[in-house]
Amino acid sequence: MQSSLFVGFLMTCLPALIGPFQLCAQPVDLRQDKAFFQKKRPEFQSWLRQNQLGDVFYADSVAVSAKKVTLFLRAAYQGARVCDSLQCAWDRLEKNNRKFNGQPFHERLLHKWAFLAEVHVEQAEVVVRCHEPAHFLAKISSRNGRIPVEGRNIRSAAVLNVRLPASLDGVNVGDNSAIVPGKNVRAVCTQARRYLTNYYKPKGTPILWKARIDTTYALIDEFVLEVTHLNFEICPDGFFEYHRIYVKGTQKGDDVELSWEFQGKYGSGIVFPPRKNDYKDMDLRYKTNLENYQRQLFKKLLDYLRR
Repeated sequence: MQSSLFVGFLMTCLPALIGPFQLCAQPVDLRQDKAFFQKKRPEFQSWLRQNQLGDVFYADSVAVSAKKVTLFLRAAYQGARVCDSLQCAWDRLEKNNRKFNGQPFHERLLHKWAFLAEVHVEQAEVVVRCHEPAHFLAKISSRNGRIPVEGRNIRSAAVLNVRLPASLDGVNVGDNSAIVPGKNVRAVCTQARRYLTNYYKPKGTPILWKARIDTTYALIDEFVLEVTHLNFEICPDGFFEYHRIYVKGTQKGDDVELSWEFQGKYGSGIVFPPRKNDYKDMDLRYKTNLENYQRQLFKKLLDYLRR
């Protein structure tokens, strides 16, 4: 009798308790989750500090509209030439990050904010500014699969020397790009999405849950794969896990340059996975585990794509 009641309870309640990261068919007004988004501001600040960027940027505030969640970053230092210094630091970060990791720095900021806020990248925005009125301003958002930067530029050459990390390897757990020779970018991205989907399909939790996979966002040369209802993939402590993988391909002659970002969150629960506000960034607690998992996963993926 008790078993029958439990099964009935699951059949009734499970549809209302599915993973928090699935997209709904109906438009969602993001303003209803404003309190949740504001709680993610200090998490972003913790991420900045961990990656030696806390002396450059300060996560100042969050604004929420019906369709967009905006994070405002300000200079973490003060001085007469703060706007010029912030512009100088910004230019160096953009240049160095592209050189060492093959990806613009501003894209990483936007992807990290979208990940922490648990929204798709088109719903996220990051604005970097020095003060009001902002003589330097960089506005970062996604448009038609691209992430441009709009804003105002430096006004003078007199700048404060701001200490920057030598590179940003730690932002995305090490190597995150590779060449796939003799392939077409459309074919590579399609094969990569199929491989990762099949990789996660048999996974899940020891009881009750199978992995839930969302590949809603997919273009010719990039895609996002989100997976919830996972256990014991990265975290050794048995927390529920959420993985988000962003993959982008660039055609370079006869070859394809493939780059990726792998991010994860963890949370506790008794029977059901936690609601989204219970998840925490793995990068702050399980960084080594995250690095190892990503490295092994993408080695398998690259071996598959290079066949």
